[in-house]
Amino acid sequence: MKHESITPKTRDEIKEVFVDGLQRDLSPEEEGLITGWTQTFNKSERATIINMLKELLNKHKKHD
Repeated sequence: MKHESITPKTRDEIKEVFVDGLQRDLSPEEEGLITGWTQTFNKSERATIINMLKELLNKHKKHD
């Protein structure tokens, strides 16, 4: 699969899902981990990961 750089907007969208789920800001170390992790995604993988994270977050919110 062809790997393309994802945009800062995409990285921010993934970061936002984590911030919403954790209900706190990320540490610089955590932000660095997300940046390194998301650099490995192609567009299809990015969309799948974002959808999975949002689904997980929505299920978590329903149980609270």
